[in-house]
Amino acid sequence: MSVNPLSNRASYETVPPSLQNLASGLTEKQMQYRAVYHHWFFCREVEAKILWLPFSMHDSLNLEEVHNSNEISPDTKVATDGGRYDVEILRRQRASVYWSSPVSEVRRCSWFYKGPAESRYTPYDESIAARLEEEFKQACLSNNWNRRVDLNNGEYIVFHSANVQVHYLQATTPELAASWGNNSQGSEDNAYLQGATSRPRVVKRGMDEFNIDDGEPEKVDHLLFLVHGIGSVCDLKFRTVEEVVDEFRSISLQLVQSHYRNSSERGIVNRIEVLPISWHAALHSGIDKKLQVITLGSIPKLRHFTNDTLLDILFYTSPTYCETIMQTVGNQLNQLYALFNERNPNFQGNVYLGGHSLGSLIVFDLLCHQKPPVTEEISRKTEDNKDADNKVINSQDIPIGPVLKRKLSKQVSYVMGTAGTGQPYINYPQLVFNPSAFFALGSPIGMFVTVRGIDTLGEDFVLPTCPAFFNIFHPFDPVAYRIESLINPDAYKYRPMLIPHHKGRKRMHLELKETMARVGADLKQKLLESVKSTWNSVYQLGIFNRQDNKALQEEIEKVVEEQMINSPSENVEATATDDAGFDLKIGKLNGGRRVDYVLQEAPFEYINEYLFILTSHVCYWQSEDTMLMMLKEIYGSMGIQTDAQLPQQTLSIERVSGSPSNIIPPTGTFSLDSMEQIAAQSVTSLPTTSFIKNS
Repeated sequence: MSVNPLSNRASYETVPPSLQNLASGLTEKQMQYRAVYHHWFFCREVEAKILWLPFSMHDSLNLEEVHNSNEISPDTKVATDGGRYDVEILRRQRASVYWSSPVSEVRRCSWFYKGPAESRYTPYDESIAARLEEEFKQACLSNNWNRRVDLNNGEYIVFHSANVQVHYLQATTPELAASWGNNSQGSEDNAYLQGATSRPRVVKRGMDEFNIDDGEPEKVDHLLFLVHGIGSVCDLKFRTVEEVVDEFRSISLQLVQSHYRNSSERGIVNRIEVLPISWHAALHSGIDKKLQVITLGSIPKLRHFTNDTLLDILFYTSPTYCETIMQTVGNQLNQLYALFNERNPNFQGNVYLGGHSLGSLIVFDLLCHQKPPVTEEISRKTEDNKDADNKVINSQDIPIGPVLKRKLSKQVSYVMGTAGTGQPYINYPQLVFNPSAFFALGSPIGMFVTVRGIDTLGEDFVLPTCPAFFNIFHPFDPVAYRIESLINPDAYKYRPMLIPHHKGRKRMHLELKETMARVGADLKQKLLESVKSTWNSVYQLGIFNRQDNKALQEEIEKVVEEQMINSPSENVEATATDDAGFDLKIGKLNGGRRVDYVLQEAPFEYINEYLFILTSHVCYWQSEDTMLMMLKEIYGSMGIQTDAQLPQQTLSIERVSGSPSNIIPPTGTFSLDSMEQIAAQSVTSLPTTSFIKNS
């Protein structure tokens, strides 16, 4: 039989040798089997969805090590998530340590699947994963693919190759198929639905496409407790205090790694542990039944919202329920502090307190009624106060700093001592630790103190056991009030301290706002100078016709000076200065430092401040600026500063000749100097005759 060399040549040129070799080698080459890597996952409900989330690499390795050890027992627990959760290996359960939450399931995962409309992989049950791994191993060793694994629910998985495995769902039931077949209309839609229900799932082996965090540093530098405000949820996503604190803690870790990178790499800075304090459940466990019998049945959702949130403010003004709230917060602080020290015996850091909304008022009242260290001088002043005020003060009720008085009438003087004017007299728990600082977020403390009948706290007012106090608020927060004015009567004349942006610069729209204020002032200055120059020219022209030239010149100087003084642009420039009041001394409450600190509103919030009053009150839980300020205060007390900040991004604006209409600034962030150059150029390019015509 003869062979045509041309046909062989054509086929050779059509199929490249590399593909021919690859095709011939697919059946001959055997897949080398390697054991799969196991990673540990836990189940969590996020926004009404069940998600499987991976443990960090550090936690997963610890769980795997204990799992493979020979000393494991039913009571064996492994601390994960920085010690906030314990995992029972044999029971496959994960439980929180510092707060109450449902127990979640834990899996040792190696095989995953993802549906056609899903974005995340879901791990198979461990028994199914073991079967799949055994089938994969046999297929690799025997080089025999297209294997089928039947599951108990009628579904099955087919191993097409080493890299392609497909999970086929259960076939359509006969009843459903018959109903579709009897329907003469919409056959195309039925075919589409039938195809959609039978679309297979993607099967994945191993952890190649997962992004796993390394984990948190084991060492804790400092401890921060956060107390929530009214209601059982803390933000517009209906998240609990534990969930928002998780995000707050995550932001803290990210900022430590980004702004304290040098100190973190050298082991000087590690992390701050943030723990939530919840009092809402303890309060409503006894009051909800009483409210239910007196609540009207109409508009149930609104009434439930009122009972669950707004009434917490009234409950706090009641002696009975105020003490319930205060005892719950105080006891939780002491218990969690003791539990944390038990689980972290080498902890030597400081403790800090924080509160949001009503929670900040709770912490403030609690700190106001802590007992300072008893000395002979305090004991002597206590005895003097007994005789001076004709009021019996127990030896345990040591006054807070100076005794503040406000005369409401000539006969009665109300004293702000252990209870305070207008404040329920209750037994305040004593903390077993002295906090280093207190951070109030979106706080109504100033309003409540005023409502209680206190005109001023005075410059000598201090928290007995807490040396530092910071009042942080969003400029559009309707619940927040200033505190500095209650200490220093002149503080209202100065703006609160502006909190720097976490990216090392001021927000662009605020820069532009202040820049335009300065540009307006410069335009006004140039305009008045031009008017003055024009009047001087008029004066020179009329020097030969008038004898009272001196009076005319004085009149012109007077008019120009009045316009300079009354210029609104100049006032805007003066009030827009961030450094104004930087050296203002605010009593002893914060060691003489400023107390009120304001966040920078976002550009989209600047459009209409009334549209963001709700979001502005709950923005602190996810605010990088808030957390960075707290980090600076916490680590700054140890002499640790952030890394060198990046310089502000500026654009060099070229000088363009012509009228102001021809000046088109480029997009980006404008520097003050560049905008001033534009203003100066715009004014100097205008002819003076235009002012003469307008005048």
